[in-house]
Amino acid sequence: MTGAEELRARLKGLKRVPDPAKLERLKKAKSSFYEFVKIYFAKHIQEPENSFFRREFYKNAIKLTKNHRNLLFKAYRGAAKTTLISRFFVLFKSIALDEKHNTIIISATIALSKKTLEFIKDELESNELLINDFEITKGRTWTKEEIVFYAGKSAFKISVYGAGKKIRGENWRGHRPQLIICDDLENDKNIKTKAQRDDMNEWFVKAVMKLPARDDTNHNIIVVGTTLHHDSLLARLEARSDFQTFSYPLVRKFPENFESGKLNFKELLLDNDTLDKKSIWNEYLQDKDAFMSEYQNEPLSKESASFSGYQTFDLMPKCDAYYIGIDPALGKSKGDYFAVCVLGFYEGKFYASVKMSKTKPEAMIEKIIQIALSILSLNRPLKIAIETIQFQEFFKDMLDKRARELGIYLPIVELKNNIPKELRIDSLTPPINNAQILIDKSSLIFIDELDTYPKSAHDDGLDSVEMAWRIAKAPNFDYEKVNEILKSKRDKEKFLRGLLDK
Repeated sequence: MTGAEELRARLKGLKRVPDPAKLERLKKAKSSFYEFVKIYFAKHIQEPENSFFRREFYKNAIKLTKNHRNLLFKAYRGAAKTTLISRFFVLFKSIALDEKHNTIIISATIALSKKTLEFIKDELESNELLINDFEITKGRTWTKEEIVFYAGKSAFKISVYGAGKKIRGENWRGHRPQLIICDDLENDKNIKTKAQRDDMNEWFVKAVMKLPARDDTNHNIIVVGTTLHHDSLLARLEARSDFQTFSYPLVRKFPENFESGKLNFKELLLDNDTLDKKSIWNEYLQDKDAFMSEYQNEPLSKESASFSGYQTFDLMPKCDAYYIGIDPALGKSKGDYFAVCVLGFYEGKFYASVKMSKTKPEAMIEKIIQIALSILSLNRPLKIAIETIQFQEFFKDMLDKRARELGIYLPIVELKNNIPKELRIDSLTPPINNAQILIDKSSLIFIDELDTYPKSAHDDGLDSVEMAWRIAKAPNFDYEKVNEILKSKRDKEKFLRGLLDK
C-alpha cells in the first residue's frame, strides 16, 4: 500500500464529523439534476449555463425519463453530450435517485466507452463531497469495463461496450439492464455503406432493444449522438413511433437575409451565444456538407437531392442575353423569400445568380429596376418573367408603374403557371445537373435550397430560376444567330484593333 492509499484508509477510518449542510445538499441534489451537477461536479462545468441544449436537458431530464421509455437526443458535436448524459446523468439516476441499479453504456468503440467509465470511477474514488454525502464504497468488481459500487446500502453496476458487439444483459441482483445509454454509436467509418448501416440497425434492434426485462416499465434507452447520414441509425430511430426525439443544432436560426459579405451576426442565433459567431460562420462557408451533418443534424444526401450535380461560378461574365425571373413573397407564408434570378447566356452556357431576401415589395421593386438598368446599360437583350396570378399580378403592375414613372420600359413577360410547381421545378434537373445552368457561388441561400430540395424549407429560388429558364428557352429567341452575330462583331473589332496597333 502506497503512502497516499494508507493515508486515505486512515482518514476513512476516522469518525466523521456531522455536516449540518449535508441534508440540505442532498435535498437539492435529489430534486434537481442541475443542482446535483452544480453541487458535486462544479469543477467540470461553467456557470451560468449558456447552452440551450444543456439547459433544456437539465430542466426536463427527470420528467422525460418518467414519461418516455425510449429517448433520442440529437445534438451537435462539441455540445458536451457525453459528459452531460453518459457521465453526470448516469450517476444522478443511480446514486441520487436510487433508480437505475444496472446500467449499460455503449459507444462507437470500446475505447470510448472505457473513457466514460474511467471518468465515473475517478469521481467515485476521489470526489470527497460525493463520496461522503452518498456514502460511496467500491464493490469487488472494479475493472476497465465493469464496476460495482454502493451508495449507502444500495448496490449499482455499470458496464460498458462497443457498438456492434455482443452484450451481456444478464440479471444482476434481480435487475436486468434498467438504463441503457447509447452514446455516439456511429462514426464516419461505420456508416459508409448501406450494408454497414443495416447491420448497425439490426444489432440495435436485436441486441440493445432486448436488454431490458419485458415487464419492466421503468427502464430507459437513451440514444444520444449526431446525425452523420440521412439513412443512419439515428435517422431510422427518429422515424420510429416508440422513440421520442429532440434535436439541438448548433445554429438555432440562420439570418434571414445573408449573402457573401453581408451577414448580420446579430441574426445568427446559436445554441450557445458565447461562442465565436464569426469563426462558426467561416466554418460553415468552408465545408457546408460537414457543417450541416456534424453541427446541424441535417446531413446533405447527395443520393436523394434532386440537384446534387450543380456546378458554380465565381463571376458573372458579360453575357449575350439576360433573363430575370421574379418570385414575390406577396401573400405567401412569412417563411417564404422574395427571390430574383438573373439568368445570363454566354457561349452556350447559362449563368444563374439568385438573390433571396425577406424584404418589403417596395424595396424589391427598386432593386429589380437597378438590376434591369445595369443590364440595359450593357446594350444586351433582356426579358423579365413574372407570374400573373393574384398578388404576383399586383406586384407586376406595381413594378411596371414605378418603372414608367422613372421613364424606363421594362420588357415584362407575363406567365400563366398551369402546371404544378413541383413538375416545373423538376424540369430544371437536367440543365442544372448537366451544367448547362451554372450557379453563382455567392447565392448562398439558393445553394442551401439546391442542397436540400425536395426536403428544403422553401423553393422560392428554384421557382424564380424556372421562370427565367422558361422564357430563356422560348422559341422566339435564336441563340445560334446571336452567337454568330456577336462572334462576327468581336472578330471585326479584333481585326481593326490589329490594324491600329501596326
